[in-house]
Amino acid sequence: MGTYHFFSTTSPGAAQAAYFLKCSHFGKGDLPPVLDVEPSDAQIVKMGGAEVMFRHIRDWLKVVQKHTGKRPILYISQMFTKQYMPLAPDLGDNYPVWIARYGEYKPDMKLVYWQLCPDGRVRGIHGEVDINIFNGYRNQYEEFLKRHCF
Repeated sequence: MGTYHFFSTTSPGAAQAAYFLKCSHFGKGDLPPVLDVEPSDAQIVKMGGAEVMFRHIRDWLKVVQKHTGKRPILYISQMFTKQYMPLAPDLGDNYPVWIARYGEYKPDMKLVYWQLCPDGRVRGIHGEVDINIFNGYRNQYEEFLKRHCF
């Protein structure tokens, strides 16, 4: 289990983090909080550009990490990675990254999780589900869980 926040381009990152923390419950064994960043180019422009967006993203990440003691995971698309992450290399270096990249090959960025398709099938679940894989071996995943989970 874990908590997940969809980033908004219409409110400050710190305010979003406060609301997220107010509404979230963290239990033993939960994965770290996730910040899903999927704005359109037009939304980024409307909020003042990439620099402003990244300031709000950093604010959210810092507030949530300070409150929970856990480093949040940044969920982004491969398109966002190529277009915007070069402007904020500190985020990819300092936070675990989970990339949505549907295709046949692994994304070209350091990542923890890779969402490789949106239409998988899992026994016991009706309908299609996202398929995600950890970027590493079983022992590395177990170490990640020990270090990052609640």
